[in-house]
Amino acid sequence: MKSYNILFLAFLFLASCTSSVQQKDNKPVDLPHVLVIGIDGLGAHGVGMAQTPILDEMKKNGAYSLEVRTVMPSVSAPAWSSMITGATVDRHGVGSNSWRVDNKVLEPVYKGKYDMFPTIFGEIRDHYPTAKIGAVYHWGSIGDLIEKDVCDFSVHCKTEDETTQKACELLAENQPNFMFVHLDHLDHAGHHGGYRSEEYARSVEKTDSLIDVFMQTLQRINLLEKTTVFVIADHGGINNGHGGSSPDEMIVPLFIYGKGVKQGYEITHPVFTYDLAPTVANLFDISLNEWVNGSVIGDAFDK
Repeated sequence: MKSYNILFLAFLFLASCTSSVQQKDNKPVDLPHVLVIGIDGLGAHGVGMAQTPILDEMKKNGAYSLEVRTVMPSVSAPAWSSMITGATVDRHGVGSNSWRVDNKVLEPVYKGKYDMFPTIFGEIRDHYPTAKIGAVYHWGSIGDLIEKDVCDFSVHCKTEDETTQKACELLAENQPNFMFVHLDHLDHAGHHGGYRSEEYARSVEKTDSLIDVFMQTLQRINLLEKTTVFVIADHGGINNGHGGSSPDEMIVPLFIYGKGVKQGYEITHPVFTYDLAPTVANLFDISLNEWVNGSVIGDAFDK
């Protein structure tokens, strides 16, 4: 009997060490793998200006819309915050690029335990304490929009190539359940050469090639068929700037590809950038707070 107890305890110990599932309410649950690739400054008009074989593949074998509306003002921090919270600017309160959690002009209508409107990062962490969550971003202020210390890794890189390389390294090392990547080079091209310039078009092609690096990495680590990939933008631009309400500034693309996603499906109903967080939350079987005004893009997925 004594030796049996020892063997049984040893079995329990090994099982706890090798379990591949996360915990929710003390019950084992398999978590999805979700990768969001955010392209700063990619207006929907930019997709048609360049050769984009990878985005074309995502369009052919995934779900997409080239008519997604961002928020006003069409500025980076307000727009990214809306995407990761599921709420509009008047609700989450991030009204400019200078916003910081300790430097608010407008308080959010609802706060979680981090003194800010809850993001999808914090919601996943609250529901699944052992989930692997991370962010890698080209623009340093992205880190300020995420609850402090909820990510297993939160890394700022100086270039789009460094961001992609580091993100793919961390993707392979951690195989995260939720990962957000931000690339900023396209917005730089828009501000420099114009959002309908040849420079901008070439940068769209560079974006496409970087997305390919992520797809190849997912395939190499055997996660491509297990991962749902979102490619989305915060805003477009007009002339050399953005922040207004013109179509070139307000209309952005969305591509959804991978596990559970319909193939060759065009989303024809209105979609907003702040629908991202509720859609990701739905994949994790999470209900967001009542002040979220985004909706789940449910028709993009097989039932």
